[in-house]
Amino acid sequence: MGLIIWVGVIPICLIAAWLILRRPLRNLAEEMHVDHARDLFRQQREWLEARFLRALAQVDPPEAARWDEAHWHDEVLWARDRHTRRLLALICVHFDVHPFDDLTEPSPRHATALFEFRKGCWRAEGKRLDEVRPDEAVGRNQRFEPVVTHPRRVP
Repeated sequence: MGLIIWVGVIPICLIAAWLILRRPLRNLAEEMHVDHARDLFRQQREWLEARFLRALAQVDPPEAARWDEAHWHDEVLWARDRHTRRLLALICVHFDVHPFDDLTEPSPRHATALFEFRKGCWRAEGKRLDEVRPDEAVGRNQRFEPVVTHPRRVP
């Protein structure tokens, strides 16, 4: 009887415990990961914005010039890519209307810059969502899920 317990019941109990605890443990690890990534993003934000503009200039120089003159909002919307589980920082960018712009084809007034946290580092590859604010991107795009952040406690 003792051998049956050791060979059959205990492994089944361990598998059941793993299935029950897997999601809470993953959520806890991701939450700790988010806190670290947020701190890094705040420290590197100016550098990341400059890197974003350099990456965009390699792909589309006129668009990069337009983004260089844009107003970057201070707020960051944190999201996660549902497919890769990577953390994303989404920042709203607002563009001024220039009186000499071609009125038949108006330029978008706002966009979202995407930054991706991969292998412990933030990446700025010039990825953007035109004519979409960060909250709209998370709300409309099934690929993104919002990350709930908790306010920091001051000791």
